[in-house]
Amino acid sequence: MEQKPTSGRGGVSGLTTLASPLNPEDGSGSRVVKQGISAGRAITSVLVADQDEALHRKVYRRIDSELSGFSVASAFDGEEAVWMLRKFQAAKSCDRLVVVADFHLLRRTGLDLCRFVRSQPSLAAVPFLMVCGEGDPHELCLASLEVGADDFLSKPFSAREFEARLGALWRRVERHIRKDRDFPFDRVQTGKLSVDTQKYEVRVSGKVVNLSHKEFLVCVVLVSKMGLAVRHEEFFQSVWGESSHVGKENLKVHIHSLRAKLGDEIVIEAIRGVGYRLRVGP
Repeated sequence: MEQKPTSGRGGVSGLTTLASPLNPEDGSGSRVVKQGISAGRAITSVLVADQDEALHRKVYRRIDSELSGFSVASAFDGEEAVWMLRKFQAAKSCDRLVVVADFHLLRRTGLDLCRFVRSQPSLAAVPFLMVCGEGDPHELCLASLEVGADDFLSKPFSAREFEARLGALWRRVERHIRKDRDFPFDRVQTGKLSVDTQKYEVRVSGKVVNLSHKEFLVCVVLVSKMGLAVRHEEFFQSVWGESSHVGKENLKVHIHSLRAKLGDEIVIEAIRGVGYRLRVGP
């Protein structure tokens, strides 16, 4: 008897790994793997939220061949994805999580899901990759970055590009797990701006500012060179890493969002052809 793909809820509620063929007729033997969540186990997972079963298959192939100890949790609409994220929160497993979501999810869109992730303190730093197969890629990319997504990938995409993007996000989680991130300072107070890399917290006039992971890293780079010009290449290296494919437009979106969140008293100047400079008043 042919086995139909099981729902994500069946995967996260138990302690065993559940797997089922995505397409029994294609002969590939590819499977969607849903790893049970348990607070007592050190599981690193990617949550795939997409109604397209082919994407789940691609994620599984990437993890099965390259990332041992990295499991897949599958959701096929936005509400199911939120339910599963709450299970990760309950299991205190959010520091070992990457989210891959489709822009046009049913019941909750990818934008809604990203807003939910960024609004939750325990999920705010979780890497988020948005994918989309319909619409203007440029506009959808900007919309995704503006709500806090870390990266965007337009369908159809090659397996190599997808593996590179997912791998880059995974390496960030791995660095965090090993706790070897080398921030240039522990805490800086300058004028009304306070940045604490140990608490992962930014405050303006004593009020906490809710930043995405990338916005926080951009802010740290600017603060570490207060009053000095920071070249575009320095942001790419420090925030996205050597193997990233990020461009100046992506950085510009994050700077724009950071300006809006920090307010008028914190000035981020654009230096044409060079980069950006942070100025903070008394």
